[in-house]
Formats: sequence, C-alpha cells, structure tokens
Amino acid sequence: MKPRPNVIFIISDHHRWDYLKTAGAAFMHTPNLDRLASRGILLERMYSTSPVCMPQRITLTTGRYGMNTGCYGNGHALPDPKCPNFVRNLRNGGVTTALIGKFHNHQHYQNADFIAHESEIHELGYEHVCETSGKVNVGHHQIRCRFTEFLQAEGIYEDYRPWAKEELEGYHPNMPSAPWKWDPETTQDAFIAKRAVEFIERVPDSQPFYLHLGFVGPHPPFDAPERYRECYRDTTPPPEAGGDSAPRNPGWWRAYCACITEVDALIGKVVNALKSRGRNENTIIFYTSDHGDYAGDLGQWSKGDFHEPSVHVPFIASGPGIAVNRRTAALAELIDVGATVCDLLGIPSHRLDQGLSLKPVITGDSNHHRDDCYSEMEKRKMIFDGRYKLMFGSNKSPVPDDWPPDLVAAGAPVFLYDLIEDPREERNLSTDPRYRGELDELKERLLRRIIENQQALPSSLEGKRFLSTRKV
Repeated sequence: MKPRPNVIFIISDHHRWDYLKTAGAAFMHTPNLDRLASRGILLERMYSTSPVCMPQRITLTTGRYGMNTGCYGNGHALPDPKCPNFVRNLRNGGVTTALIGKFHNHQHYQNADFIAHESEIHELGYEHVCETSGKVNVGHHQIRCRFTEFLQAEGIYEDYRPWAKEELEGYHPNMPSAPWKWDPETTQDAFIAKRAVEFIERVPDSQPFYLHLGFVGPHPPFDAPERYRECYRDTTPPPEAGGDSAPRNPGWWRAYCACITEVDALIGKVVNALKSRGRNENTIIFYTSDHGDYAGDLGQWSKGDFHEPSVHVPFIASGPGIAVNRRTAALAELIDVGATVCDLLGIPSHRLDQGLSLKPVITGDSNHHRDDCYSEMEKRKMIFDGRYKLMFGSNKSPVPDDWPPDLVAAGAPVFLYDLIEDPREERNLSTDPRYRGELDELKERLLRRIIENQQALPSSLEGKRFLSTRKV
C-alpha cells in the first residue's frame, strides 16, 4: 500500500488568472509557478465562488456557498469554529494539519489580536498555527499577529507602522506603492515562507501532512522589494481592456507584477525545502488565489466584481498521481478544493461539503468537471457556461437594496458577455435582441444554481439527513 501523500495548498491574494508566463503572459517572471505547471496540470478556467477575500476563504474552509454560511462580504466572519470542515476530517483521519500565513476567516478590527484567534483555528482542525493578518491591517489597523511579533523582535515595527499608514493613504491608481525599505527577508511573505520551511523541516518523515500556506501578496500596497521590481523596470504594460477607460498606471502595474514575482520566488524556497527533506516526490502542491485584480483593466483596480480579471483565478496542481505538463479547459470553482484534498488522501469530507472533487480532472482521467461556474457576492450573482457569462449586479451598477439576496429579480442590472468573441468583456450584449435566447437560458441556469446551492439544514445538523445539493 502506497503511503498517503502530503498536500500543500498555497493561496495568494489578488493574483489574476492570466498573470503567469505559463498562462501566456510573456512579460511575467514566474519561473517557479511555471515549473510547477510543467510538472503538473494548469486549470485554465478556475473561478472564485466570491471575488472578495472573506467569503471566498470561508467557502474554502466550509465547502459551502455563502448563502449557506451567511458570509457574503468582508463584513461577514466565519460564524462558528465548530462548523463542519474538511480540515478537521483530515486531522481526525491521521493527517498532521498546519496553517501558516493569511487565513482571513474573521474580521480585521482595529487593534484585533490574531494570536488570540488561533484557538478558534485550532478548533477548526489545524494543529499547528502561525497566522498573519495581511499588509493593510498589520500596519494601518495595528493588529497583533505572529508577523508583528517578528517585526518587533527585528526592531522594525515602530518604523514600519507609520510607513504602512502613509502607503495606505496613497491607495489609489495614481500613486505607486513604495518598495519595502528594510531587509527583503523581512517582508510578510518572506516571513510566511520561512515559517513554512521550518514546519516542513520538523514534521516527522513518517507523518503525512496538510499545510494551508497563505501568502499576503500581491494584495496592495504593492510593496515588493526593489529586487523584484527590477524584473519589470523596462516592461511596458499591456493595453488595458475597455476602450474608454483611463490608461493603466505603469508604476502601480509594475509594482503589482513585482509582488507576484516575490510570491513566486518564495514558493521556490518552500519547494526546495521539500526536496531537501526528500519529500517532494510524495507531496501534492496546489497553487491558487482567492480572487484576481483588475490591474487597470476597465479603468479599475482591486477586485469585487465578476469580470475576468477579478473572478478568474490561477490554479495549478502538481505532484504524485497528477497529470504532467498538461492543461485543461474544464470549468471549476474554488469551492471544490476541500473535496479534492479529501479524495486524494482517501478521507471523506463532511456531509455538507458542496464541492465536487477535481481528482478525475487533475489526474488526467477527465476533461469535464462542471457544466457552469457560479459566483456570488452580497446580492450580486454570476453564471458562466464556458462561453457566455451572465452577471446580475456590478460595481458599476449596484443591485438595489430591496433586491432579495437569493432570487433573480426583475430590475437588477444585467450584463451578458461572449468570452469567445469578446474575451476582454468590453461589449454588454444583454440588450441585444440577437442574444435573447442565450440571455434567457443563462437566467434559467442561474436561478437553477441558486436553488440547487441552497442547503436545507444549518451546519449544526451535520451528520443528520439533509437535502443534497450535489448533481447526480
């Protein structure tokens, strides 16, 4: 019997799907991620189930859509650390579990104590915890976490706080973020990578492990050290999508790309640690992001909408049993991660998990996974069938306050895009009579997904019979 593999699930923050060299962005410097993709499989159509941080991350934890957890936006924290989740099942199945870096399942209040939160993360099933808060909150909100303790020990923290606050006050596309001005080995992502390497070095060889590794980049402020910015010093940004949008700010754009390259370099250090321990041949590595970033397309930065730069994320799988040097156009959602990890490790997930295992796709046994992708954020909804994307609600046209959260109602702003003919989503076809059939079909699909996704019972009733939402 083969030993159970290890799994490292790497998730960054704000990495849009196409900003990898292996995804076709010739201007990107991502050698380590490109190498992982060449040794594994690139899922070209992975979608965030909610294109903002907390609801997507809570969906990853619980395997449940926001409509069932109550977590629709960044103001909605994980309601109960006792909720069913796949990590607790892994731990109970004999797998060592660890969480290092950004988790963001609870709110980042001013002066919050993330070290005190670690007891809740232990309750979710993680045995080893080293949580950090993210770039914005560590400096500006003065949140206490393992990274702030590190900065204090390094004698940096009192100098860092006002610098970070100044950077955040310039948080708009017309003011490029400044590079990290201290030792490049003291950035938050460098700290996270070091702790991951330490975990890999000390976990017993005989013990299978699951590591959730959360990098904070490339989330703004775009403060990657100068060494990573040099990669883009002479690079011209690609033309921005949206013919009437403001030109892409080149300084911010280069700084954003530099943050991706920093994360890539640090992933290389984690992979090297696995090789040093002789565990790389039995470790499956996943890489993805919670959502993307407009990076100047359509005249926008950041995320929070269903356009491709915001909702479409990279996804790489590499390791034993995974298809090699392959890419697939199978439709997939980030909610599928927990079910996939459990399937690969031979441990059942909890009964309320709404994800569908990607194992047949990433092992190369199938090129089909889902018929469509669903995403939600507060009252906004999206459905994508592989060609046409329907969006109800947008940052450009907010959904009315009286619109029911789980119903497709008349009066909501509608956007329809043909991603084959218009991959940059510059032409809204929703009012074009020639596309009335496609519009009606997607409306029906969206309503059907909303109904199917709703669970009949709350999480506290795990283990009892409930109405399954899985397709059969």
